[in-house]
This record gives sequence, C-alpha cells and structure tokens, in this order.
Amino acid sequence: MKKAPLRPLVVASLLAACLIFLGSGVARAAENDQLKMILQRLDALEKENRTLKDTVRQLQQKVSPGDETRSAADPLEEAVRNLPVAEQARPRPEEARADLASVDLGGRAKLRLIDISLDVLVAAGSSSERDEEIEVLQGGGHDPRRRGFTLQQAELSLIGAVDPYFLAEAHLIATEDTIELEEAFARTMNLPWGLEVEGGFFFTEFGRINPTHPHAWIWMDQPVINTRMFGGEGMRGAGVRVSKLLGTPWYSVLHVGAQNADGEFMASFLGGEVGHGHGGDEHEDEEFGIGRRPIVSQDVRNLGDLVYLVRWENAFDFSPSWTAKVGLSGLYGPNFTGPDGETWIYGSDLLCKWQPEGSFQGRPFFQLEGEIIKRILRADDAFDEADDEEIAGDTLRDWGFHLQGLYGFRGRWAAGLRYEYASGSGGSLTHDGEFEGRSDDPFRDDRWRIAPLVVFSPSEFSRLRLQYNIDDADHLDEVAHSVWLGLEVLIGTHPAHSF
Repeated sequence: MKKAPLRPLVVASLLAACLIFLGSGVARAAENDQLKMILQRLDALEKENRTLKDTVRQLQQKVSPGDETRSAADPLEEAVRNLPVAEQARPRPEEARADLASVDLGGRAKLRLIDISLDVLVAAGSSSERDEEIEVLQGGGHDPRRRGFTLQQAELSLIGAVDPYFLAEAHLIATEDTIELEEAFARTMNLPWGLEVEGGFFFTEFGRINPTHPHAWIWMDQPVINTRMFGGEGMRGAGVRVSKLLGTPWYSVLHVGAQNADGEFMASFLGGEVGHGHGGDEHEDEEFGIGRRPIVSQDVRNLGDLVYLVRWENAFDFSPSWTAKVGLSGLYGPNFTGPDGETWIYGSDLLCKWQPEGSFQGRPFFQLEGEIIKRILRADDAFDEADDEEIAGDTLRDWGFHLQGLYGFRGRWAAGLRYEYASGSGGSLTHDGEFEGRSDDPFRDDRWRIAPLVVFSPSEFSRLRLQYNIDDADHLDEVAHSVWLGLEVLIGTHPAHSF
C-alpha cells in the first residue's frame, strides 16, 4: 500500500499557522484601538470636570457676602417657588396620593394615613333549621345567620402614623341593623428594650381568633367555643396593653394588659348578657347571663374590678418551608353574678404552616391551626327577682376546642376541614328556677360541628368561599345541616395580618 504524500499536510499546517498569527495580530490591533479610545474618553471627562469646577467657582464668587450662610440650593428653590402655576411641573401620581393622604391638624402636625380600606363580607345560604334556631347555632355576630342573604359586615379601616412615636388605627363596622366602633387605639413606635404600648378600645389579645377581625378568618363563621367564651362580637373594651420582645434565640413576645370588665363585649365578666327570656313568659325580655343566671349590676370600685390579660407568643422556623407559632393566654376578672363572683379563662393555640421554597403565588401550602379554651366561672350567691328566691353560688366549668386544616393548591384554590367540640360541667338555671343539666342550654350544652370549606381567590382583593356545616347539639332534636356561600371584596389597602 502506498503512503499518502506529506506535501498537502505540510501546506495545510503552514496555512493554519499563518491564519492564527494574522488573527492574533488583528486582535491585538483591535485591543490597542479600544484602549486608545478609552484613554481619549477619560481625557475628555477630565476636561469636562475641570470646566464644571470652574463654573461652580465663578457662581460662588457671584454670591454676595450676606448670602454666604445660605445653601447653594436656596436660590434655585426660591426661583421654582416664584414660577407661575401654569409653568410648574405636574406632580407624579405617587406624590398626588401622598398629598391626599395627609390631613393638616391646625398647622402643627399632620396625620399621615398609611392604609385606608373598605372590606365587605356578604353571604347567602340555607339550613335545615328555621331562622330562630340558626341565630343560636351561628352565634357569632358576623356569621351567616339566616336563610337567604346576609350582610355579614362592611368594615372601614383607617390606619396611619401620627408622628414618629405613635401609630393609630380605627375600624368601623356596618351591618344591616347598626353601625358600631370595632376598634380605635394608638400604638407606640421606636420604644427601647423591645417594648410596645397600646391604648384605646381594642380586641383582647387572647388566642388566635378573638384578636382578629372577621374578614381575616379562614372559615366564614366564628368557632363555637369562642362564641361561648367571648360572646358573638368577641371580647374587646377600653384599656391598655404592654408588650415586651424577649431576648430569646427565637421570636418570643410577652403581653400584659388591663381592660374594663363591663360593657356588652365582656360576656364572661361584668357584661354578662348571653340571651333573653329568663323567668318564664312574663319575663321574656329579661336579660340573663351564662348558666341563665341573673345579671347583678355592679360599679367599678377599684383596680380589682378590671380584667387582666397575660399572653405569651412564640414563633419558630424549623426550616425554610416549615414555620410554627405557639401561644398561651390567661384572663382574670370579676363577673356579673355578684360582688364575690370571679372568672378565669385560659387557653393554648397552635399554628403550623408548610410552604415550599420557590412556590408560585403562595401555592402550594398547608396550614394547621387549633385552639383550646377553658373557663372557670365562680358564681356568687344572688337573688332572682323573677322567681323571688335566693340562688346559691356554684362553679361553672366550660371548655372546648377547634382544629382546622387548609391546603392551598395551584390556581388560587384551597380546601379545608374544621372540627369543633364544646362541653362543660355545672348546672344551668331553668325557667322554673331549678338547676338542671346543660342539655337544654344552647350556650353550654355538649356540641360538635364539622365544616368542610372550599376557597377561591381571584386576586388578593377578593375571595369566594363555600362552606358546609354539620351541627349536633344536645338541645337539637336532630343534626342540623347548613350551607353558606360567601363573597369578600376589599377596596383600598389593608395591612397584612400576622400569620
């Protein structure tokens, strides 16, 4: 076999070497040209800089000695202020909104509104029970409470910074029948040592459900045990609360507060009222309290007649995907049964949330939330004017819990299930003035509820919910079934709620 001649291979190698040499030469020439251009540009910038310095120096020399104490921007600001209105630039949209959100208070201070919002909750549905019984089963003041349509609430919220030291909030609630003040308080900012003070009219910081507004609830109605402990509108009143951020490796806050014990929103304390009709038909409009005991009117005599709160919150990040929050709460104060009546309420709450890293629009996620509450009400001896007899004191114990799980999946959909149970001990007063079991008392009988839920959120400003309630209680003849469809719309900006 003949070998291939070497000449073509040698020629090809020489051509390749020449191309490489020429290419490297061209590249070096291009780099040299680019370097020359950069140096020329630097020289030009240096000349411009010297020219600008000379110009500034000449302008400074023209300023009279009497104006030396004024800043260089003052003449320019004065000229802009003297421009005709037609020649002034139109403010940017965000500046216009900022002006609209500032309210002059006598020329001395300005209230800066950070968030203004209107949140509307409406519901439609039906039940196997009549409207009179639905109002008992749906004990929350903003629950769906009748067949057909219900305006649960329309909440107007105003939140703003008063000054560098205080933040203020006001929340007004409108329903079909009334307009009421939900909250109005001021909170300190920038206090040392991790302290925060809140004063005014506000929800009691007990557990997870009571301090939050109805539009922040996942389910459409208030848990049964919360209604029994704190009334249909939740526990709130005038007072003060002090919070301290503890110096622990994890997030930990201690709350201590005091509020007035009287008023319609203090059902377990001096407020007392949970229903009407004690004493028979001739007294059908008379108010009665927990255990159907009569309400004894009392004055606030000293600090011992206030309600006191202690709450300890802790939050943990187990991983980038798992977060948990645990709380312990306690309340103590006088109750409506007489001068020696007192009430203790304590509970624990838990929230666990899973949300993987890189989730889209907050999906997927899973949230497990629960709360257990117990009340010990020591009733004082009292005189029942309706039945003209003495009522012996007693200790009424009530407790219950709710546990709910919600799974959010793609497409802004979520589905969940909630289970509730409530029970207790100690007799309730009957219409005949006798103490019997709790089975005929809808505010204290044994009861459970199962409520599946489906949620669709078209955006962060709207939400649709479909909820089905299965209720079984001792005072009912049979299990009650209810279905509710709810719509929520938010207009404006509302601050995010704590998780």
